[in-house]
Amino acid sequence: MDAQPYHVGRLAEFETTDAEPWHLVLRERASGERALLCAVLADAVRCLTRTIGGQPKDQARLAIQARRWVMKRGEDWPYSFENVCAALGLHARLVRRRLLSLAREFECGR
Repeated sequence: MDAQPYHVGRLAEFETTDAEPWHLVLRERASGERALLCAVLADAVRCLTRTIGGQPKDQARLAIQARRWVMKRGEDWPYSFENVCAALGLHARLVRRRLLSLAREFECGR
């Protein structure tokens, strides 16, 4: 039995390099470990932009947790931000900068 591929859906558009938009990584139909990594990164985007749903208090808490995860440097555990980006072929420094910029935009009401 084949596993169904995971599809994150529509997310904000970001770029890792001038040539390759990284939102395509999150929008691809993936399966297995890659799907899990896509889901982890997509969840961080949703938490940072407070589009995760739920009460404002919960959204704020999730946004803080996501920001901490994105800002933490190092590869000390398999699902660290830097390891997730590396496994997906993304430049962690550039993705981090764009995510934090996006979070600020949403905090200021866009």
